[in-house]
Amino acid sequence: MTTETTTPELRKITSNNESFTIESYNGFERLIRDIDGYVNATKLVQLINEKENINKQLKTKMITQMYREYKKFIQDKSAGTKKDQPLQLEYQLINEYINEVRGTYEHKKLTNIIYMKISIKYLDIVIDIMDKINETTIAQHHADKTQAIADQFNNVINVVTDTLSDRITDLNQQI
Repeated sequence: MTTETTTPELRKITSNNESFTIESYNGFERLIRDIDGYVNATKLVQLINEKENINKQLKTKMITQMYREYKKFIQDKSAGTKKDQPLQLEYQLINEYINEVRGTYEHKKLTNIIYMKISIKYLDIVIDIMDKINETTIAQHHADKTQAIADQFNNVINVVTDTLSDRITDLNQQI
């Protein structure tokens, strides 16, 4: 049985006694499997293709060198000192689920590679953000040449992250 509920920003879908959430991520809808937080990459690519009137395929993006290297990086990072089973970063939901939730699911961190490889608009936004971070780092370095530029970069990232976190807190308190 399938049920759907709607809130102003989220939609919930139930299939096979599991809950899924459709949420917005930087202007794109994405389907999240609530049990593990993984993103339906198949649906993500379909939505981007529709929104941007393109026809790109998920499989071709998942076999790229960058995707494989980043996947290994995440697995190694999550393993830390553990030497057991590496983190499973993608899997498929098929037959026992309704069509709306079927597809390839992947770890949230991997979705940014998919966004950047599928959507030129998303890639352009990421580049603009990184350029502003770089400009700020260089300006900060010119103002204080006693500190290593790598340290100044980390400081800028911390300021950006803290500023956004404070903004999120302020907005959440207004709700």
